[in-house]
Amino acid sequence: MGAIFKLEHANIMAYVTSRSYAPPRVLRQHLEEFLHVLSYDAEHYLIPEHGYEPWPTEIAAIARNATAQLYERSADTESVLVPPSTLSRLLEGLRSEFAAYPLYALAVGTNQEIRDVALDLARAPMHGQLLVLIPESEVTERNFEVLDPVPAFSTALHAAPDWPGFIFWTQTGESAFAKINQASELLDLLLHAQFRMKPRRQRPLPFMTTQGFDFVLKEWSKRSSRTYRRLLHLSDLHFGTEEATENQAILDAELSEIVQNVDRVVITGDLFDTPNKNYATLFTNFKHNITRLAGGREPIAITGNHDQRMIGLFGDDYKHVASIGTQKIVVDDQCQMIFICFNSSENGVFARGEISSSQFRQLGGEYRTLIASRSELRHYLPIVLVHHHPFSFEVPAETLIQKALKVIGLGDEKLLVLANAEELHHWCMDWNIKTILHGHKHKARYVEREVSRASNHARLTAIGCGSSLGAEGSPVSYNLLEWEPESQRWIASFFESINGGAFRETVAAVSPQQ
Repeated sequence: MGAIFKLEHANIMAYVTSRSYAPPRVLRQHLEEFLHVLSYDAEHYLIPEHGYEPWPTEIAAIARNATAQLYERSADTESVLVPPSTLSRLLEGLRSEFAAYPLYALAVGTNQEIRDVALDLARAPMHGQLLVLIPESEVTERNFEVLDPVPAFSTALHAAPDWPGFIFWTQTGESAFAKINQASELLDLLLHAQFRMKPRRQRPLPFMTTQGFDFVLKEWSKRSSRTYRRLLHLSDLHFGTEEATENQAILDAELSEIVQNVDRVVITGDLFDTPNKNYATLFTNFKHNITRLAGGREPIAITGNHDQRMIGLFGDDYKHVASIGTQKIVVDDQCQMIFICFNSSENGVFARGEISSSQFRQLGGEYRTLIASRSELRHYLPIVLVHHHPFSFEVPAETLIQKALKVIGLGDEKLLVLANAEELHHWCMDWNIKTILHGHKHKARYVEREVSRASNHARLTAIGCGSSLGAEGSPVSYNLLEWEPESQRWIASFFESINGGAFRETVAAVSPQQ
């Protein structure tokens, strides 16, 4: 059995093939396209194995009913995202059909070979126990971003450097990825496991045992040899606020496990809420705890406007920043990365940022001296750390200041912007640095942006972290970033906890193939 669909719809397919996960956020446009294809072209996009020929017609009828219900909800037509409760109701019929298989396979990657293998696999004699999901294409010219990735699809995204290939999973959540040249071996093992399970002569029903498949997938997943360099990205802690005090326990509990599984921790500014000795001490204690968890590897922390200005807006106080220590360029030989730390609050007015010309020159000189003195550093990955966002963006009005500005018809971007962001872009181009990590706006985001100067062009990756201690009522958040040296790709996962709830992956993003 097989289903062909757009890669942009893969997370919807991962959801309808599952009974175990909450509905993800889905763009209304994507849901409309997904339902339209199943409603009116199911014969082309669904592949039944022998004995299941009526299946596409039955699925089309269910999809048309869901489409009709979607358009009946006129109140939601202006919304970009489909409310999770609406998505759950609309797709219940399709989930009853698609979530009844004990084994799934998702093909990822673009070439004719992966498509041919997937089509053959969909027609394999699995007695209705396998559903093969086949995306039509892969997005390669821009970063691919998924909201609330269903765990099986998240596993596929994290294997992006090894695409093309297949991610296999079962209803229990057990999953494993196989490169295209390994897929036949894994399939043989799964087929052998099938023979130890009772064959089905009728259409699949829920609660089919997956024990044999689970064992094979668990053993296969142990064979992965891919080595990623992992960073934990925190930002905007704002120690000294009520939110930081209330949320620190849940963040500390999460970090007690996460920190031990990453190569380095970076913190991109606003360490405390206002220059204050006691607040700086709270951050210092937090930093020491991370250092202990990391086996003595101290987190790399830069400063933000709140660390130097009263409530982030007034004055210019470096005393408490100096007391916790500042770093400019950090070479990490273990993960083969070079971290270049800018102070974007050195200049600027109120919450705006600006990097001085002298800082550009000083860091440029230090970076050049380093790579000249150690030739191997030319092969390390250079990363810029800066507090202010290098590419402007608007966010919904959520804080008191944002809401007040909205009332008078203003957005907050002009008050928060990095005034000379273009100079930072050019500096990165000059030194062939393609990655910038930042904070400041309390919103996690992943951006691939083309920048140019004269005849030179470059693509910069900017990854922003939300507020890691939930400042101003935002979710408690952190980013897990994986860098794969061979493919030169980032895989970024954004995690959030709301009102003390469990952390969940809210966004997964994969950079384009280089």
